[in-house]
Amino acid sequence: MKDPHAYYINGIGIVSPQKTFDHADFLTEITAYEENVLRCITPDFKNYINPIQLRRLNRMLRIGLTAATICLRDSNVQTPDGIITGTGYGFLDETAKFLRELLEQQEKQLTPTYFMQSTYNALAGLIALSVKCMGYNNTYVSKGLAFENALDDAMLQLCENENARYLVGAFDEAAEVQYLASIRASHFKTEYINSLELFNTTTKGSVQGEGAAFFMLSHQASETTWCKLMATSFIYNPSGKDEVTESLHAFLRANNITVADIDVWIDGASGDAEHDRIMNDLSTTIFSNTFHVRFKHLCGESCTASSFALWLGAAILKNQDVPLAVKVNLYDNPAQLKTVIIVNQYMNKNFSFYLLQK
Repeated sequence: MKDPHAYYINGIGIVSPQKTFDHADFLTEITAYEENVLRCITPDFKNYINPIQLRRLNRMLRIGLTAATICLRDSNVQTPDGIITGTGYGFLDETAKFLRELLEQQEKQLTPTYFMQSTYNALAGLIALSVKCMGYNNTYVSKGLAFENALDDAMLQLCENENARYLVGAFDEAAEVQYLASIRASHFKTEYINSLELFNTTTKGSVQGEGAAFFMLSHQASETTWCKLMATSFIYNPSGKDEVTESLHAFLRANNITVADIDVWIDGASGDAEHDRIMNDLSTTIFSNTFHVRFKHLCGESCTASSFALWLGAAILKNQDVPLAVKVNLYDNPAQLKTVIIVNQYMNKNFSFYLLQK
């Protein structure tokens, strides 16, 4: 079955600060964090990566390769036709190690591994070598719209190659160097909070998150299909809530959808009192009567946190259930879950919309 106007998500693999790598467990066990840094809960890497290869990889490459492997297994695809990834900052820990050694060794006898594993495209190249993918391979590094650009590229590729299957992913790590720099810029909270109380705070900043998520995208549905990705759109640095509201209405009109047709809206609020103003306004205007879900208290804020939201929306449609942990109000689940919209924001500059259907 093929729909040229829809993109099917035929497999997902995600490693995050929650136990999301196991598809049999849909947010039934929630982990809280106290120090404003949410680090990934990882499976046994030996179940997904060759032990000889495993010992050569840094932590984030292990997480990314594991997420990609879970996605490939979930979709019953051995080798995709292309690999497209997005990241906000790449592998900052390895970059810091390389620069530190550069200074300490006075540019002599440097360890090449730190440099090799610090490049933005290291993960996409590693996956391609691991699964022998000789096709299209690209990595986008555009901060808050990195994952959106990767998805956009995959959708354009599918317009030209209708029978292709693209592995699309995102990754970002909770690096200490980024945390220290972001604290000075008030991107993260200076006071420690419980991550599950993120939306009860009224201060500036969010909590730092990390993770890796991969999706198998195709025009062809399969027995492993999670849902349909109908459309995406994004805005950079809007002038205010009016521009976001107008863009959202235009997005809905372009896809012949009204707000009344939406069963669940996933809100990308980050717990930052300043950056969440537009999102809070949407919850009391456009989506005032729509079933409301939030997610960044579970995964933290990062440039590619929208990939966690995409997994959450797809899982809600596949499981026909909204977990208690993500509900904003303790309402009963809608009788049928057919349409989900995701509205994400990053630092109040990058806004993205995703429309998903069962």
